[in-house]
This record gives sequence, C-alpha cells and structure tokens, in this order.
Amino acid sequence: AVVSTQSTGGNLYKRASSNGPEEPVVPGQQKKSAAMLILALSIHSFFEGLAIGVEGTETVFIQLAAAITVHKCVIAFAVGSRLIHSGKTPCGMFWCLFCMCVMTPIGISLAMIIVTTLDSNTILVVSGTIQGISTGFFLYITFAEMLFQEMKSKHDSFLKVSFMTLGVMLVTASTIWHNWNGAHAHD
Repeated sequence: AVVSTQSTGGNLYKRASSNGPEEPVVPGQQKKSAAMLILALSIHSFFEGLAIGVEGTETVFIQLAAAITVHKCVIAFAVGSRLIHSGKTPCGMFWCLFCMCVMTPIGISLAMIIVTTLDSNTILVVSGTIQGISTGFFLYITFAEMLFQEMKSKHDSFLKVSFMTLGVMLVTASTIWHNWNGAHAHD
C-alpha cells in the first residue's frame, strides 16, 4: 500500500512503506493501465457472452450465466477499486463499468443469432473456438494484469499466495466432483 507521495525537485515519488525504496510515479500511467484493463475485460466479457450463447441446453446456459454473474461481481469490485486509484471521475468510472458489463449480453445475443443460422457440426467448431479464445483472454487478464499487479506489492504475500492456492484447489475439487457425479448419474 502506498503510504505517502512526495515531491522532490519536480519529481513525484511514492513509498511502499516508511523505510521502503522510493519509486517514481509516471503521470497518466495508472489511467492508461486502468483503460487497458477495461478494454481487455470488455473483450473478455464479449467472449464470455459468446460462450454462454452457444450453449445448447438450458441447464448449462443457466449454470454458466450464474457462474459468470458471481464472477462479474468480484471483478466489478476489483476494477472499481482500480479505477478509484487511477483517479477517474465517478462519471468516468460508471461508463467504464457500464461498457465492460454490457459486452456480455451483446455477446450472448450475437451467439444466439449465429447458432440459429449454423448446422450442428459447425456449431461445435464455432463453440470450441469461442470457448478457447474466451479462456485465453481469461488467463491473460488473470495472470498478466491482475495477479502481476497484486504480487508487485510484497505486503501480505504469504496470505495472497495461500488464498490463491486455496481458490485453485476449490475450483479443481468442484470440477472433479461435478464431473464424477455427472458420470455416475448416467450409470
């Protein structure tokens, strides 16, 4: 966490702690970083919508929509925090979050239009391609944007790694449990 910002000879410096090293603050760098994050998340949200829209069954559609809704709540909080620290105005924050959130319904609508015009074999190829691209965006945003920024700060790094590991373990266990129960339910 940034404790203080000082001006020395016209240059701004931020300190990580009272005895930590000083780092120069580049004007506009936080706004540019926030804008890139919004752009990447908007593209990711669009592909999430496409992935939901190509689902063939109502049950899977509802499960994906519910999971993405919960996911978006956490992301909106994190992005809102990032936008506040970037110095955006409340109106600017609203429009950034609005653009990011509206992309999922646009993706769903477009995917439903595409699915109604394609044959079943083509739908499988399109669905797999869309889901692969969406996963790639998700991995990029998670590792290159969010985790990288969070791990720059050495404050509470053990807790950060511990909770990240716990999250991966819970998602893995949930996936295994879901697949195992699904496989045995059809026996």
